[in-house]
Amino acid sequence: MIRLNSHVSKFLPGYITIAAIISFVFPSLFSYFYTSTSVLLGFVLFLTGLSMAFKDLYVLRKSTLVMSTGLILKWTLTVLVSVFLAKLFFSDYPNLVAGFILTGSVPSGTAATMYTFLAGGNTSLVVAMGIVDVFISPVVTPAIMNISANNTVAVSFFELAEKMFFIVVLPIVSGMVVRYFTNQSIHKIKPYTKFASSVTIIFIVLSVVAGVSQQVAIQNDLLALIVITVFFQVFIPMVGGYRVALWLGNKKENAIAILFEVGLCNSALAAILALEFFGETAAVPAVINMIFNLSLGAYFSNRFAKGL
Repeated sequence: MIRLNSHVSKFLPGYITIAAIISFVFPSLFSYFYTSTSVLLGFVLFLTGLSMAFKDLYVLRKSTLVMSTGLILKWTLTVLVSVFLAKLFFSDYPNLVAGFILTGSVPSGTAATMYTFLAGGNTSLVVAMGIVDVFISPVVTPAIMNISANNTVAVSFFELAEKMFFIVVLPIVSGMVVRYFTNQSIHKIKPYTKFASSVTIIFIVLSVVAGVSQQVAIQNDLLALIVITVFFQVFIPMVGGYRVALWLGNKKENAIAILFEVGLCNSALAAILALEFFGETAAVPAVINMIFNLSLGAYFSNRFAKGL
């Protein structure tokens, strides 16, 4: 199972890309999963909760300053880059604007911990920042959308907040509670949870892309622009977050954790929320973001692991 986990983690970006292409070409094959995306993501986040312990919350008190640096960069740099790129290139496409901003305004991705570990970063720090993300996002994300995208599409603050609570906070807290009461035996299933998470993410991609491809017709030149813009939406916060963290005097292992906290957004969550609240077109940036954040995450973790 360890070798299988290593293989899937290494090639997950490739599997997601292949899954997206297959689902785009043959959407009817995966229409069954279309109504199950929220449940699938909730399952992934429940498994994430199983990997978190309540004792991880103690890091919040010991690393307040460095953690605040990462969180501030995540909710300012990532969001501002997303808003700027969206309104610069897609002002004539309001649903794309909403999708871009939403993708940059969700909590950090579940892969942030894995890549931080592989890169030799401070995993306790990235877990702690992720926990804070989870609890503040049902308020912060709808607020950002209400402020930055409300003039292009209708945004319901309370409906978005409620949805995020049920598919983000509740599953993760449930996982943490289950871990607390089964702490002696949870290690037995730990090797399987990573594999199950990876496979479930692939099913989420199949589901979202199938739903999008059946409803959306995007010109090739516009799609190319979306791909290029999404690349910079991921790349700029990653590099910027890391450089700012070092400039502020943080240790390298903490700066690595901040890089993945700032750069890796939960694009699966963004895709699901975009589909429900803003339409199929809005989910396109999130699906592409999913491919880039995993690919760039793997690239940077490999570079840091090699001491580059």
